[in-house]
Amino acid sequence: MGDYSTYTDQELLVLIKAEDYSAFNEIYHRHADALYGSAYNILRDRDSCRDVIQDIFIWLWQNRLHLNISNCRAYLLTAVKFKTANYIRDNKIGKGFFMELSTVELSSDDEENAIEVRQLSDFIKSLADQLPGRYGQIFRLSRYQQLSNKEIALQMGISEKTVENQMTIALKKIKEKLGPGSALLFFFL
Repeated sequence: MGDYSTYTDQELLVLIKAEDYSAFNEIYHRHADALYGSAYNILRDRDSCRDVIQDIFIWLWQNRLHLNISNCRAYLLTAVKFKTANYIRDNKIGKGFFMELSTVELSSDDEENAIEVRQLSDFIKSLADQLPGRYGQIFRLSRYQQLSNKEIALQMGISEKTVENQMTIALKKIKEKLGPGSALLFFFL
């Protein structure tokens, strides 16, 4: 078809529905940097951000026939917010995330994102602080004191497998409190 850079996002989306991979590449190149920046403002981990962006574009391609998008950039940025929330919820981020979140300093241009990041950090911390019992203690040792499972097991006099199981319970409890489309959505919109 030629030079896709002259096409609007809407025109490209129509071509993507017709399985035009070059149109898809144009959408990717047009928006990937902004999506990465948005993800990085939340996750602060390059590899995690790349994974999030890749997952979004894979999903976009796989679901191209069913897309009904009126504003491509807004749609993709919203997808980043949901995907980063899932990434955090599913514990796919590095251990330093919670410590890093509390020290994030952004420029005044990113003030809105800084507020979202701080709100997300406070919200996750409040959920973690509400976790009762041993699994709450294990979660806090892991996330706030950056202890490995082995270090936690030694400190608490339990097996590493028990630490892993208790972390799974803690993450499940936090996930339940986040719930699909619940309060966390407020912090991302």
